[in-house]
Parts: sequence; C-alpha cells; structure tokens
Amino acid sequence: MKQFRRYTILTLFLFLGICNVTLAQTPKNTTLLDSFTKVYQKNVQTNPQTAKKAALKWLEESKKLKIDLQEVRALYALGNLSNITGDYTSTIKHVNKTIALLKKLELEKGMAACYNILASAHKNLGEYPKAIDNYMQSLSFSEKTNNKEEEANAYQNIATLYLLQKDYKKSAENLDRAANLFRELQDDDGVLTTLFNFANILKEEGKFDQARKHYKTVLEYREKEGNKAVIAYVNINLSQMLLQEGRYQEGVDALRKTLSLLETLQFKSDIAIVLNDLGLCETKLGHKKSAINYFQRALSIGEKQSLLRYNSDIYKNLSQLYEDEGDFKKALEYYQKAVTTVADQNSLDKEKYVAKIQERYETQLKEARIQLLEKEKKLNESELQKVELKVKRQRLFRNVLIAGFIFVLLTLIVLRLSYIKRLRVQKELNLQQEENAKQKINQMINDHKLSVIERYQEGQDEERSRLAREIHDGIGSDLAGIKIAFEHYIENHQDKSQSKRISKAIGNACIDVRSLSHQLHPLSFSKIGFTSFLSDFIDQITQKTQIDIQTFFFPEEEIDQLPEVLLADAYRIVQELINNILKHAEATNADVQLTRHQDHLNIVINDNGKGFQKNKKSGIGLRNIKERLHKVQGSLEIDSSPGHGTSITIDIPINKEL
Repeated sequence: MKQFRRYTILTLFLFLGICNVTLAQTPKNTTLLDSFTKVYQKNVQTNPQTAKKAALKWLEESKKLKIDLQEVRALYALGNLSNITGDYTSTIKHVNKTIALLKKLELEKGMAACYNILASAHKNLGEYPKAIDNYMQSLSFSEKTNNKEEEANAYQNIATLYLLQKDYKKSAENLDRAANLFRELQDDDGVLTTLFNFANILKEEGKFDQARKHYKTVLEYREKEGNKAVIAYVNINLSQMLLQEGRYQEGVDALRKTLSLLETLQFKSDIAIVLNDLGLCETKLGHKKSAINYFQRALSIGEKQSLLRYNSDIYKNLSQLYEDEGDFKKALEYYQKAVTTVADQNSLDKEKYVAKIQERYETQLKEARIQLLEKEKKLNESELQKVELKVKRQRLFRNVLIAGFIFVLLTLIVLRLSYIKRLRVQKELNLQQEENAKQKINQMINDHKLSVIERYQEGQDEERSRLAREIHDGIGSDLAGIKIAFEHYIENHQDKSQSKRISKAIGNACIDVRSLSHQLHPLSFSKIGFTSFLSDFIDQITQKTQIDIQTFFFPEEEIDQLPEVLLADAYRIVQELINNILKHAEATNADVQLTRHQDHLNIVINDNGKGFQKNKKSGIGLRNIKERLHKVQGSLEIDSSPGHGTSITIDIPINKEL
C-alpha cells in the first residue's frame, strides 16, 4: 500500500507581495480595483471561493480600464490561488500569462515570484525538470532585482525537490540558505516556514518525536493567526505520522477533521492526499469497503487534476485491495493503469536524463578538442623537422648531381681520347642520358606548374582574406555604427513600425556582411568543426534561394579530424560547385555527400538541373577545382547530360604522414 507524502512548503503565500511591492501604481483611478484586492487578500487563506470571485472581477475590470499593471496583479493572484487550492494546471496557465505581460511591459520586478510559483506547480504535477528550470529562473531574477525574499522562497522550494528524492542533506542545506536570508530580512513568518520544512525532513527520516515538536510549534502560531491553510497542512503531516506509527484509529480521527477543513477550503489536491491516507487507515483496520470508497474519491480528484504522481499510487492501492478481496479482474485492471501512469510519469523525467547525457557529451567533446589541438601542435613540429630534412636532402642531391656531372664529363673526355672504338657504346649511353634528362625536365616542369598553382591559390586565399577583413572591419563596422546611431535616433521618434522595419533591415545587412566575410575567409575548422561550418554555409544558401540542398557526412567526427589544409581545399571545392549549381544548373534539389574512407575523402554532389555536354569548354570555376585537385593529386569525374542533371564525384587522397 502506497502513502502520499505531504511536502508542500508554504512560501507561496509570501509571493503575494508582488501585488503591493514590486509593481508601481498606475496614475488612473483604482478605487474599485483596490477593493477587489482587499477582498482577495482577506479571504485567500480562509475562503478561497470568495477570493477567486474577487480576483476574477479584479481581472475583468482591469481589462476594461486597460490598466496593464492591475491585470498583471489579478492574473498572478489567480495563479497563486489555484496553486493553494491544488488546481496546478490553472496555476501554470495564469502565471504564464502574467510572465508574458511582464515581458511586454519590460518589467523584471515580479518575475522572481512568478517563476517561483510556476516551478511549484510543475513540481506538484511531477514535472521535476521543468520545476528546477523555473526555480533557477527565479533565483536569477531575484539576484537581478536584489529581491532576497524571493531568493529565500526559491531556496525553500528547491529543498522540497531534494526531499522528494530523499536527499535530506541537500534539502537541509537549501533550507539553511533560506533561513539565513529570512533572518537577515527579519522575516519571522519566513523563519517559521523553514521550521515547518525542517519538520518535514525529520518526519521522512523517521524522527517522529522531533518532527511532532516542530509541527506543534508551527501549529500554535498559525492557529493564533487563523491561517486555515497552514493549519490543514500541518495536520496532514501529523496524521501521516500516526499512520506510519501504526496508530490507525487515531489517524482516522485526525484525518477526518483535516478532510472537513480542506473541503471547506476546497484544496483539491490535498483532499486527494487525505482521502488516500484514510483509505490506507481503513484498510489496516479491516474496513475494506470504506477504504475502497476513499480511494475512489481520491482517484476522481487525481484524474481530474492530472496528478500523475498521486494517481499511480492510488491505482496500486486499489489493485492490492481488490486482490485481497479476490476480485482479480479489477485488481489486474487497476494494476495495469498504475503501470501506464508510472510510464507516463517516467517519460517526464527523460528531459533531466537527456540533460545529464548532453552535459557529459559536451565535456567529452571539449576534452577531445584539447587532445586534437595537442596533436596538431605535435604534427606542426613534425612538419618543421620534415622540411629541414628535405632541404638537407636537396642540398646533398644537388652536390651529388654536380659531382656526377663532372665525373661523367671527365669520363667522356677520357673515353673519347682513349677508347674511340667504344664510340658506339658511348653514343648509346649519351642517348640514354638524354632521355633521363628529358624525364627530369618534364618532372621539373610539372613541379613548376604545381608551384604556380599553389602560389595562385595562396594569392586567391590571401585576397579573400583581405576582402573579408575589409568587409568585416570596414563595411561591417560602418553598418554597426549606423545601427547604433539609428537606435539612438528612434528613441525620440514615434513612428515605431517604420523604425523597426529599417532597424531590422540594417540588422539583416549586418548579418549578410558577416556571413559574406566568413564565406570569403572561414574560421579555423578545428575551432568550430568542418561539418558544422559547411552545414551552416549550405543552410544560409537554402534560406536565401529556392533550391533545397541536403547534406550527408559519414562519419561526421572523423571528417572533422582531417588535416586543416585538406578541409580548406574540400570547402573551396564544395563552395565552387554549389555556386556553379546556383548560377547555371537551374536546379530545385541538390545533395552534398562527404564520406571519409581509409585513404581518401570522397565528395559527391548531385543536382536535378538542366545538365550540360561533357565536351563543353570548362569555366573558370571548374578550372580552379581541377587545379586544386591536381595540386593534391585528387581525381574528378563528371556525369551529366542535357535535361538529366549533373553528378560530380571527387576523391582527395589523405596523406597519412600529416
């Protein structure tokens, strides 16, 4: 049999300060609205229905008078009241509207309280990842606005999350933070609330005598105030301790009194908790029909309020009870509902699990990047050593070549003078040497061509880099200055719609200039990832044109780890081919696929354009690509015909020594 835990922390009642403290008063007449406010504040803890009627009239009148700040207060009041009465879905709806209106009014004061109450609603619905996110938002706005009261409230509510996870140490640490802030503010009510929460921790640890002492201290003060809501919460926890101690009849008597008070207050989710506990007590006392009745009543509230965290336990309790009664059909039916509800609840916690996985992944990614940088440093040092060794070899080869030439010349002279008979043999030898010389000359010519291509491409890259700097530092800076000046200008002018359009146009121009400078001279791929950079480049083209371009990288991480020089050539080749498609192909779809093999990088680019004749004279772009591939000893294959699109396959060797 499952028992609900009553962990509610009472700081939500302190949030009402937003209505009177954080929002400035409007200059319009608010006499009627103030009367609704007073009725709400007077009845929120004792007569929720009267408070709700006042809050609804308050909201209606605020909208009629078009007083935004009063509308914010009324919406918050409805959200706070829904949270107190256990209607958490309504809480989320009203508080989200409050936050949206505060953002529209550009007000940060009041945000901390809104996110605090929103987090508590998500917590009570079992949506813990959303709850902790909103508590963090509350702490952030508390620090921005120096609102120590809401900061203390947030710490107190975070403590309940740790209590639900049975992490009593962290729960107590957060309560200590809250208590210190309340003492600093001399807020006795806040300190008393933390005492209630410390009692909850003691209760969960099984220290019932100590917990009962703290609960009674809180109860004594709240009874003097006439705060029925808090009295009900304390009595729920006192009754649950009787149940845990096996004092079932005493528990039934105490829970019935508490139920009567909660029904008066119409605190729906708390009524479900008490009904479930009454069902447990009646089960232990052998009153099974009465127990089933209590469980069914609790379930009707839980299903209506979407209390997944509670419904699962109620289903299990009913299943166990029907099993004891011998009604196995109903027992199985409720057990299956319990399993389904648990599955739904677990799916809500996947966000938290995914966040942890993402955090570990990002940590591993940073470590991998550090290792990659270290490897690059070692590779650069190795490259320098190889260059030095190559220069030494070239010098040695030159000296040997000179010495060999002199030796051959002397040998020819001696042979010519001394061995005329071997003239034929000598001529054949000369012919062979001439052939060797021609081969060497051809090799030197090829080397010279490669050198010219490299210098030409280096010149292109330097010119692109210079243009990128000129665009970024010149035009980009001028546009940024114009944008700042225009924003100062529009502060004193009323035509906001036209001003916003102009400001947006200037902003788009800044983005385009920055994008152009990055395309001309991209950042180091080791910093941002080659595949990410190439995908961003293609996404920008897709957004600006009518062509749909799909990208495929196999495998992505191994491609990113290729040498920077090879990736730069690959990027320029893909960039040139994409530009050719945009200029000439008239295509609507294209695919860009990069595949790393053991010894080469394969690039395949397809489009559904108009195609061309293979024997057609190559343009400048295709010649540039062929020159790049010639430099790295790569290969190019083109498959195209008029009306059937074009497929280009490129293989770039991967130098294992790099």
